[in-house]
Amino acid sequence: MIDISLLRNNFEQTKQKLLTRNKQFPQLADFLKVDHQWRTLTTTIQQLNEQRNKLTTNVKQLLDAKKIADAEKAKKEIVLLKTQINENEDELVNVEKQLHDILYSIPNIPDASVPIGNDETQNVEIRKWGKPKKFDFIPKPHWELAESLQMVDFTRAAKISGSRHTIFINDGAKLIRVLRDFTLDCHVKNKYMELLPPVLINENILFGTGHLPKSKEDMFQLTNNQFLSPTEEVPLTGYYNNEIIEQKKLPIFLTSSTLSFRSEAGSAGKDIRGIIRQHQFYNTEMVIISQPEESFKMLELMTSHCENVLQQLEIPYRVIELCTGDIGTAACKTYDVEVWFASANQYREISSCSNCTDYQARSSLIRYRDENNKTNYVHTLNGTGTSLNRLWVAIIEYYQQADGKIAIPQMLKKYFNNKDFFN
Repeated sequence: MIDISLLRNNFEQTKQKLLTRNKQFPQLADFLKVDHQWRTLTTTIQQLNEQRNKLTTNVKQLLDAKKIADAEKAKKEIVLLKTQINENEDELVNVEKQLHDILYSIPNIPDASVPIGNDETQNVEIRKWGKPKKFDFIPKPHWELAESLQMVDFTRAAKISGSRHTIFINDGAKLIRVLRDFTLDCHVKNKYMELLPPVLINENILFGTGHLPKSKEDMFQLTNNQFLSPTEEVPLTGYYNNEIIEQKKLPIFLTSSTLSFRSEAGSAGKDIRGIIRQHQFYNTEMVIISQPEESFKMLELMTSHCENVLQQLEIPYRVIELCTGDIGTAACKTYDVEVWFASANQYREISSCSNCTDYQARSSLIRYRDENNKTNYVHTLNGTGTSLNRLWVAIIEYYQQADGKIAIPQMLKKYFNNKDFFN
């Protein structure tokens, strides 16, 4: 949730920064009106309470002076004031809800270092690692390779669960399991604490991370105001929901690897074949909770941790800085790591690392206590470390051989009894 003081004290400047996201925010005009109502009601209630307190004191004085009639008159005025206070407080509850709804609907402010642009076409390449392999044959897409080697079963998955589902089998299933272990091992070596969180998420946690209300249509909603986790960022960030952390414990590094779920609303026709865009998918996630002054340094560190996974697997990638028109709701600065997909002959996102500053912490009430015993909001960061479905695809395609075999990356051979190929 955006800091309300930014809108109250620097409205025009904040508005201009938000407009660099290449979106219109009509709710900003509503904010001015609703915030004015809130201020007016708050002042009115305060004044009415002061009058009531003053009259209450007068009643005691009048009773002490035996001025019974005047005391009774003052009591009636107190009753009327209490009615007015209650009416104004009821209205204030409604206005506060409107105010919070507006604040929740406004995204984070892009950092000044973020390149200004309208959409993904204006993202900026920061660096590349490795050179894409030149095949002496036409590389096949992962779904053809995996089916021919009996690593996936799309037909039975559709029979059981419908479209956009996959059953990994044999070495395909083991590869997903191995990638989960491998990526977790990488992050645990970098001092991340490993968690295995539930995939059922309470509604308030999703509001805290900024996934509600914006992304509701892209999530699977269950009963009792619960949802299936759309990304592990949510339970990892929610781990410290409504808590105060001692400053000496910061920064905190968290990682997990489990299932996430998305309805993929609005993605009809995109990546229909294969396992790129599924309703159920595997991710290894990183979350860092830091002091404000360290968060941008932590963003660089987190991105390097994602890159390290790909470097160990010797798969080419590039790092992209997202422009203002492409960063997510909660983010103020984002790097995407894009891995080389051989059959498509292009880089595609495999990780997104974002600094959300205090945007999530403010609505999740995640704070820290400093050396002066003062509480402040932490900064939260999240990064995919990496998408296991997409990493699986990248390996299958990049390591394919002319005879249809798939070479096993050197770093993963120990998980497969040191054999050289999937065949």
